[in-house]
Amino acid sequence: MKNLFLSAVVATATLVSCSTVSSILQNTFPYNATVLVTAGSPANVQLSNVSVAQSVNQLTGSGANVKDIRVSNATVSVDSNNSLGMFSSVKIYLSNGGSNETLVASRESIPDNVGSSLSLDVNSSQRFDQLMKAGNVQAKMVYVLKKSPTTDVSVKTSIGFNSVPMTN
Repeated sequence: MKNLFLSAVVATATLVSCSTVSSILQNTFPYNATVLVTAGSPANVQLSNVSVAQSVNQLTGSGANVKDIRVSNATVSVDSNNSLGMFSSVKIYLSNGGSNETLVASRESIPDNVGSSLSLDVNSSQRFDQLMKAGNVQAKMVYVLKKSPTTDVSVKTSIGFNSVPMTN
């Protein structure tokens, strides 16, 4: 009888701790997408490129367990052979299949000597619950180049989200 009671206590503790760990892990999560700026893209013209990214369900496996999803930080980066100084401005939008586009982060007047990584100004007032739980989230980068690149440049967008665990 003691073994049965002890087993029940251990099983309950294990289930509760797994749920707690899952909630902690889901409170912050990254969201990455990569877009390609092709060689010869025109300068001083607004351009855009779309990349399919991941939804919360793909990232955590249980997106229904979080709510109040907001942007906490956003960066764009290129490999060390390039500089983000080639951009005049960058805006990142998220949408579900091309509709309901929402501005996530942006940066205007990017300096020439910025380097290969840049933090963006985030839209922290917007909630992204429904958008991030949708099955097909797309990241769209809208940008203006200062000069036309001579080679293709792969730009990685990384967005950090905060969320609150749902309690039943």
